[in-house]
Amino acid sequence: MWSLQNLLFTICIALICVTSAVGVIHVTGYLGSEVKISCSYGPGYQSYQKYLCRNDCGSGDVLITTSNPVKNKYRTHDDKTARIFTTTIFDLHSTDAGKYWCGVTRTGKDIYTEVKLKLVPDSCCNSVKEVESYAGYSVSFSCLYESQYQNNLKYICKGTRPSICLQQALITSDNKQNGRFRLNDENMSTKFTTKISSLTQSDSGRYLCGIQRNSDLHLFCAFELKVKDHCCDTVTNIESYEGYSESINCPYENQYQNNLKYICRGNRPSTCLQRALITSNNRENGRFSLDDEKMSRIFTVTISSLTQSDSGHYLCGVQTNSDHDVFSAVELRVKEWCCVRSTEITGTVGHPLTLQCPYPQQHRDNKKFLCKGDHRNSCRDMVMSESRFALRDDIYSSSFSVMITKLEEADAGTYWCGSDSRWRVGNYVKIQLSVVFLQHTSTVASTVKTPGKTVPPTVENLGQTITSTMKTLGKTQTQTPNQPIKDSALYVLFRRSPYSAVIDRHPCGCSLQVETSQSKRR
Repeated sequence: MWSLQNLLFTICIALICVTSAVGVIHVTGYLGSEVKISCSYGPGYQSYQKYLCRNDCGSGDVLITTSNPVKNKYRTHDDKTARIFTTTIFDLHSTDAGKYWCGVTRTGKDIYTEVKLKLVPDSCCNSVKEVESYAGYSVSFSCLYESQYQNNLKYICKGTRPSICLQQALITSDNKQNGRFRLNDENMSTKFTTKISSLTQSDSGRYLCGIQRNSDLHLFCAFELKVKDHCCDTVTNIESYEGYSESINCPYENQYQNNLKYICRGNRPSTCLQRALITSNNRENGRFSLDDEKMSRIFTVTISSLTQSDSGHYLCGVQTNSDHDVFSAVELRVKEWCCVRSTEITGTVGHPLTLQCPYPQQHRDNKKFLCKGDHRNSCRDMVMSESRFALRDDIYSSSFSVMITKLEEADAGTYWCGSDSRWRVGNYVKIQLSVVFLQHTSTVASTVKTPGKTVPPTVENLGQTITSTMKTLGKTQTQTPNQPIKDSALYVLFRRSPYSAVIDRHPCGCSLQVETSQSKRR
């Protein structure tokens, strides 16, 4: 009976302890981090021992006391001036969640305050806003908050752990400028904005906007920043040819109809406007022209007289007056303009020469032509302008020929023959014509190459005899001064090119290599 009375008394004391608890304190902490549990007490108890316990607060349930303030992962501190007893729990695990008691030891029954500890993952957030920008630009994060937090501390950090965000803050509302970071708290619109200038790729990553709350976890929102060093993920490929014109179409959104448009070479958005080849404020610039079709929301840049050096990366830009402009990318490849084939032909001055030009079957009814010029844009129609050039079309062989009745030295050069007036690539033959001429002479005033040495012509030796050994009919004959060689004649074939040709075969059976001083230029 006595034991039963003791048991009932113990249960009664326990109930009295619970019911004497002065309110419930709710505390939330992050797993893997630390949490502080603070409990106040009334005046007169400053010198009393305080403790934190779990479960029924039996002797084995006491976690730490003020008389032994450091134990395992618990630390305690008693602020007797503020009459607040604080316990810090480190390295939180899921088993640390639950009910705790803050106790004040006194004679009779102790004073208890109930604490409920909730633990959440040390990460943020369920929703993450993605932001993109480019190296060299600036970017801004705007973080909304409720009006009740207008006067609370705001801050931003890089990372994903809310528990250490304030300690690692890049900037706070107490210090609104820190290097490349600037914070502006717009109390009237209940948002604060953080701006990062002169971005680099190392600025890419997760950022947390934080609002400090003294009695609970801080409030956060998350941003994912991606800083690119070039533009863009999608590139439009365009191919064209030398001498042609090409148009680059740049679409944009409706809200940018009246904004500045421009194009630059390269893939660096941060310097594109400064290096713009042309803008919508100046729609003509040399070979570049810009036309903004606002109804279709496309601006077009045309490049005329293309060269292979125009090949490369281009950015179409639209100025947005915000942290960065909007871009689209184009890769232009300019190919060499050419033909079905290229050929080299040599003709002799004063003699006829025929040039052959094939064409596609579908061009059998097209006008055929032969023109002369280093480039098709400066090409002169020879059949129309020279009576010596006659064109004959053979539709059965899908080719035409042009006969030059009497070749002249000035006829040397580059020719194009074709059947396509629009000059589409691949419908032409490129002909490089060299011209030679035949001259009959009895005196050679030129450099004569003989075995072992070369004798250049001079004023002195022009009147002298060129002595050379010639084999004729099995005999060796030596030419002496002022004595002509019997039955001799010398034919020299000259080519209109940087170097002259070989002397034609001599009647006596020899051949001489001649290089005229006029054709050899130093």
